[in-house]
Amino acid sequence: MMQLIIIFCFGVIFGIFISFLLFQNLSTNISIRGNKSFIDLAHTGLLFPIKESLNQMNEYMRFLEKTREGAYQALYTEIRLLKKETENLSKSFHSPLSRGRWGEIQLKRVVELSGMLAHCDFGEQITVATEGEIIRPDLIIKLPGNRCIIVDAKVPFAAYLKATDENNSFIHHAEQVKKHIQQLGKKNYWKHFQSSPEFVILFLPGEAFLSTALQHCSELIEIATKYNIILATPITLIATLRAIAYSWRHEALNRNSIQIIQKSKEIYDRIGIFADHFEKIGKNLQGAIESYNQAVLSFESKVLVSIRQIGELGELESIKTIKNLNYIDKTTKTLDV
Repeated sequence: MMQLIIIFCFGVIFGIFISFLLFQNLSTNISIRGNKSFIDLAHTGLLFPIKESLNQMNEYMRFLEKTREGAYQALYTEIRLLKKETENLSKSFHSPLSRGRWGEIQLKRVVELSGMLAHCDFGEQITVATEGEIIRPDLIIKLPGNRCIIVDAKVPFAAYLKATDENNSFIHHAEQVKKHIQQLGKKNYWKHFQSSPEFVILFLPGEAFLSTALQHCSELIEIATKYNIILATPITLIATLRAIAYSWRHEALNRNSIQIIQKSKEIYDRIGIFADHFEKIGKNLQGAIESYNQAVLSFESKVLVSIRQIGELGELESIKTIKNLNYIDKTTKTLDV
């Protein structure tokens, strides 16, 4: 039995081997025939259109590759320039003078957007000498009634930029803002400017500067109120300036109303004087009409009678007849207007 099993297995293996040889031989023959057929087609020229298309495709791919390289090079150049400009901008913001100038520009822009440029004086126009120091606020907002509001925009944010660059905590930024509030409150700006309310607006040139500081110092608003400081960002300052502009418009309307009343009184007085002149003209016209009618009466009764008598003598028949003069009616008529 064991021999039969061994013979059976050997026969199966031998059959598989013979089948593999036959299949390999058949595949080789098919491949040789296929290659020969392809070569025959190439010699006959039937594959020339395909060859031409492949050549065109290769040329187009080379063109795309050159274009892509040029675009990548231009993009790389622009990125380098942008990186350089960003670095320059970052360096400029780390300069206290540049930061202060940027804050002043933001402040002036806010004033322009609110339409209050005519009622605001900026820092270069305002200097007040006090004992031991010179006070120069960044902005004075004029109010109706010769009043004003002081605005300061010198808040430091070097710690904010440093925390942004180094991805650190903004707690030092909050401490800087708190310290500046305390220093500003001690200056007592309102004592050096007439008719100024007892507070100063501290302008932060970005919403993020205030929100970040409040996140790390929640009592910042209470501290500012204690020192008579009002914290303002561009949005809140624009709202404040718009409200003040509304007050200025009402002030202008009041001034115009007073001028209208004064002009109305002047016109009323002038119309009265004008009416008096017309009355005098009417009286003079009545006198002139009476004098005219008397002259006509005298002419007809004393002169024209004698002239007509001369004409009746017959010697002056060819002379033109003198017409009678008409009287002017003195009756006053009322005209409907």
